[in-house]
Amino acid sequence: MSESQPVPSQPAPSGRRSRRLTELRAGMSVLGSAAADLGVGSQPDVRVLPDGRLWLDELEMAVSAADVYQAARGLVAAQLDAIAHVSGRPVEDHALAWLVTLQTNEVMVALEDEPAVDDAA
Repeated sequence: MSESQPVPSQPAPSGRRSRRLTELRAGMSVLGSAAADLGVGSQPDVRVLPDGRLWLDELEMAVSAADVYQAARGLVAAQLDAIAHVSGRPVEDHALAWLVTLQTNEVMVALEDEPAVDDAA
């Protein structure tokens, strides 16, 4: 019988690193686009390719919807973490407040979209 030997830690497979790099680049594009929407810099060009991926002109690369979702998720998580750190309050407090705000906005938009009802009674 041979003794079990500890397995040396291995660096992340190149596929995982490549995926993470793609997510980070997509995150930069999401952040840059959001900033441009608020008047910072110029609006980068994003096109939908025939296969459904997005072409990020500024970065000259194509990304999938999953890459963009993971990047946006990472950006929001980093923002929540930073807010919690600065405020000294738990992430949960801020996440729940954001969710309530978004849900309230959703209700307001739904109310705005309802056709006006004449009150002829």
